[in-house]
Amino acid sequence: MSENTIALLAGGCIIALSAFMFIRERQAVARRKEARGGKDLDVSDLIAFGAKAATKKD
Repeated sequence: MSENTIALLAGGCIIALSAFMFIRERQAVARRKEARGGKDLDVSDLIAFGAKAATKKD
């Protein structure tokens, strides 16, 4: 195989792995959101209020 073919295959593998990781992360985010009852947590609230921010009622 030529260098160009190897480079193309390596690039394709990197792109495929990136897409796979992105899809898995989106699934994990959906599972975490479902576990919280559909609520989105704001990171600034977590920093300011800690665990209370995750348990407070709206």
